[in-house]
Amino acid sequence: MPTPRGRHILLTALLVVACGDSTADSTSGGTADASTAQTTEPASTSTATTTTTTADPTTTGTTTDATTDATPTSTSTDTDDTGSQGEVTPCWPFDQPPLAELRASDKKVFAHYFSPYPLSLDNKDPAEDYYAKHYLQPSGENGKFAYCGGFIKQRPLPQPPREGGLDYELLNFEQEVRRAAALGLDGFTYDILNTEGTHWNRLLKLLDAASNADPEFRIVLMPDMTSTYEGSDPEAQTAFVDSIVAVAAHPAVHRLGTGELVLAPFAADKRSPAWWAGALQALAAEGVDAVLWPVFVSPWSAATMSFQAELPLLGTSSWGPATVPGATDYADNAAQAHALGVQWMSPVRPQDSRPKDLIYSEAGNTQLLRLLWDAAVAGDADWVQLVTWNDYSEASEVSPSSGTQWALFDLTAYYVAWFKTGQQPPIVRDAIYYSHRLHATTAEPDLMLQESIYEPVNGGTPADEIELLAFLTAPATLEIEVGGTTESTDAPAGIQSLRVPLVEGTPKFRIVRDGGTVAEVDSAFPISNTIVYQDMLYRSGGSLSCDRGPLLQ
Repeated sequence: MPTPRGRHILLTALLVVACGDSTADSTSGGTADASTAQTTEPASTSTATTTTTTADPTTTGTTTDATTDATPTSTSTDTDDTGSQGEVTPCWPFDQPPLAELRASDKKVFAHYFSPYPLSLDNKDPAEDYYAKHYLQPSGENGKFAYCGGFIKQRPLPQPPREGGLDYELLNFEQEVRRAAALGLDGFTYDILNTEGTHWNRLLKLLDAASNADPEFRIVLMPDMTSTYEGSDPEAQTAFVDSIVAVAAHPAVHRLGTGELVLAPFAADKRSPAWWAGALQALAAEGVDAVLWPVFVSPWSAATMSFQAELPLLGTSSWGPATVPGATDYADNAAQAHALGVQWMSPVRPQDSRPKDLIYSEAGNTQLLRLLWDAAVAGDADWVQLVTWNDYSEASEVSPSSGTQWALFDLTAYYVAWFKTGQQPPIVRDAIYYSHRLHATTAEPDLMLQESIYEPVNGGTPADEIELLAFLTAPATLEIEVGGTTESTDAPAGIQSLRVPLVEGTPKFRIVRDGGTVAEVDSAFPISNTIVYQDMLYRSGGSLSCDRGPLLQ
């Protein structure tokens, strides 16, 4: 087991080489709804005209993309690797502060881990594995998802089979821990879907993987109260206590510096404050001192005050919004929580689309992600929960994936550094991140195959735009070329967004300065409104190229 210093050197080497009351959206909770948790798994475990568009002034922070599943044509000529702080991280437009410094921060960032979607479900060739043959196909699981065109719209980056009879699940969990740790994350919040079987066994393996890959990486236990412990009392409370006691002593389980185990139940309000008080007392009787940091789906401040009447809380949180309008007032939540005498864990979600329900929430390209990170930083949140690391059924994942590629992962790295240090990282290399859907929201599917049209939910207005999110070391011109038209804007240094109407074609993105192109990338995803099924997932990618090999092993 490496020492903390040794672990820091290891992860640094990987990066150098690889580089009022706010109510949660009505469909934002329930990551473990029945239709998600009960899906079957393998038995084992043309001429350009130019117009000018105004840059988006809303945000100042994010990161980059490079090697991808569907590799775009990509170059970046501005690659000065002499960053002003931390280690040189050429995959990103900034140089990351030392990981030891990020870990030492009182501000913590955890990513919500959803066990139905590990890197591989069966250790088969990715072209023939369960994701490829079942979850991504309308014909999957004997046509179970024919009505929506496939259960999910992207997958974890394809993972080659682990050979030699090795425990592939453990090795893949270790890989996910390394990826998350490379971002500066403190750990995962693990959604406990049940207390036996596949998802419980994955918790046990993830705990071991965390200890193996990074002894400082922690797992926050997040009992899912929409899926687990739903029986009558006292049986439900006994099952709850027994499950927590079973893993409480594991060194990877997150505890406070004073020794108390942190419990962050999802949809904690599914049980009464008195129930939770009894559960904590029963845990104490078993020698487990625990503190509660509930995550609410109902209006969080009212729920927090209700809980405080019965038991002390360490912190509070909400599952959070999934639309731009819902994100606009989240910067006030930390102050509200602090006024109640508790800490605040701010939710950060990139997007939300649910094929199985034929609904989506409008994220506005990267606007939702950036607004929620801004709220966490400007609002002085204590913790952040990334919603989510890998819930592919809700399309909210930031983990490297086939459609969003590395872009959300890289943007997360930038904001983690900003949040933990309190200082916006200097941009030391120009970078492009792009975002768009495969078709317009108005494109018509074949309703002989698709059951119904996707419904926008949670109050967001459907948007049909292509976005270039630029990280600029100096003022430059941003350009998007698509469908025979180039639209451009002059932008100052910093993080700048250019959004243009979504039209058919393959978008090309450029940063131009002093008459020369300093960064460019072609989208890996052509846009066409001739469709059979709708697909509301925003695809993304970026311009920085680097070797991510150590994070792919």
